Amino acid sequence: MTTAFGGRFAQAIICHRPKVADPERKLAIPSKRSAPESRSSTFFGLQDASRQSMAARPELNRREAILATGGILAASACQPSSSEATQQEGYSKGSEDLSQSLEARVQEFTLSNGLHFIVLERSIAPIVSCHTYADVGAFDEVDGQTGSPRIGTKDYAKEAPILGALDEVFYSMKEAEASGRVALAQKLNDQMQKLEEQAAAFSIPNEFGATLSQAGAAGLNATTSHDATRYFMAMPANKLELWFALEAERFRAPVFRELYSEKRVVFEERRMRVDDSPMGKFQESFAAQAMTNNYRRPVIGYPADLALLGRREVQSFFNEHYGPQRLSIAVVGDVHVDVVQKLAEKYFGGWQSMSSLPQAGSPSDTEPLPRPEGGSRHFEQGSKAGPLLMQAYYRPSMTSKDAVLLDIICDLLSGSRTSRLYTQLVETGQAYHANAVPSYPGEKHPNALVLFGQPSSGVSLQALDKAFQKETQGLIHNGPSAKEMARIKKATKLTLVDGIRSNTNMASALCSYHVNAGSWKKLLSDLEQVDQLTAADVQEVAAATFQEDNLYTGYMLKEDPVTGKKNSTV
Repeated sequence: MTTAFGGRFAQAIICHRPKVADPERKLAIPSKRSAPESRSSTFFGLQDASRQSMAARPELNRREAILATGGILAASACQPSSSEATQQEGYSKGSEDLSQSLEARVQEFTLSNGLHFIVLERSIAPIVSCHTYADVGAFDEVDGQTGSPRIGTKDYAKEAPILGALDEVFYSMKEAEASGRVALAQKLNDQMQKLEEQAAAFSIPNEFGATLSQAGAAGLNATTSHDATRYFMAMPANKLELWFALEAERFRAPVFRELYSEKRVVFEERRMRVDDSPMGKFQESFAAQAMTNNYRRPVIGYPADLALLGRREVQSFFNEHYGPQRLSIAVVGDVHVDVVQKLAEKYFGGWQSMSSLPQAGSPSDTEPLPRPEGGSRHFEQGSKAGPLLMQAYYRPSMTSKDAVLLDIICDLLSGSRTSRLYTQLVETGQAYHANAVPSYPGEKHPNALVLFGQPSSGVSLQALDKAFQKETQGLIHNGPSAKEMARIKKATKLTLVDGIRSNTNMASALCSYHVNAGSWKKLLSDLEQVDQLTAADVQEVAAATFQEDNLYTGYMLKEDPVTGKKNSTV
């Protein structure tokens, strides 16, 4: 059983259920021939988060984090410029100047309980962005277990016994179902519904979010992935203490009071995105076959696991994985580190962890690649949405010295209308679309660089498979041209314009690099690596990655809805 806790129920702490971003790394499938999509992943036909403006979303992929940081460093005296020329000039500064600029402004401290804070003062406007990064995701769930507070209740003393009775009835119902006592299970289910109604009378839905929104908070949300769970918002700087009080309350004393109703929502989301989605089924099956580590499991969980999930399991997982030593908080905006530290000690200082897990930090760089040993490395599945090709090349985690180059390789393959997959496959009529994703389905642990595409009418999956391999081999043997390298450098500079103004982006990047790379300062070395990369560097990493014995392929075959016959062409 795999709970969806890391991917779902952690977001519902103290009954707060925000608007949830896509819970999983997925691949966006555009309709017919189209321009190349951003290489960050979505699937199920939903919009890829990376196609949104960087300022509109809290999570940056590795390359965007580098770009946003470079842009902010280039701004003089924390004041962003609207001039593209200024951005490009700033980006070209030496890494030593950039390092000194950021190191002088970023302050860090750690409470005695292990909770780490990163503070970046940017006095552009009287607002502040807060980003809480929990170093726990669906990857951390165990096989077999996947998927006195005041906030959110009118009277917890009266509510608590009802919630306890709900748990007892739930577990009794599951025992009755397991033993085949159908009539008793139905009776207990009816009793559960009545108890839920009683509990609802005491609940104040979304009081956490409503309280912050009334104080001027914007962008209040949470996202989850295989790698982490994030909570974030922006609000007037003079309301920072309110955020501290509420954030500490929900982490120090959570009540999962709407777990059972939340489960029904998750079941419905799974039905729409996986069970009733042809591409969703293929993605889930492909990951289960192609990955040998915990990336093989969906963030949203499996139905059988969700059905057995109760508040005891959720509370146990929370106690183990959401202690202060597993959290990092970034505060970026019109703040001073002394104020932040005073508030942190006041509201989080007395919180003691119930977990034996160590301090949040980067994973081991000795983890093996999630590559199946022996047997076929090819998977096929029929679908009315086919055909679709996926090529998964196994790669190390984001802490690898080659991680930045793998991002650049994907930009060369599918980063624009002049990229190789677009010009050689889409424009020539071999594919409706062709794309590359540098890390799938996560990046904290060893994962896969994925190429995926939809063949044009009359083109088989086998032919598109060979065409993909021709392009990757071409990158190995010939390397990127001087024109391609110039395009990558220029794209790097231009992207700064979008990321430079966002406190939220910076808060996300600082937290992510601190946890996954060991320090936010790894941003600086990554920025320098992008600026200094050569065609020979690209060739070397491409040669090590695009090997036949490092490849797992997946064919989603076109299935006739009447006859069930499967075909590799449209």
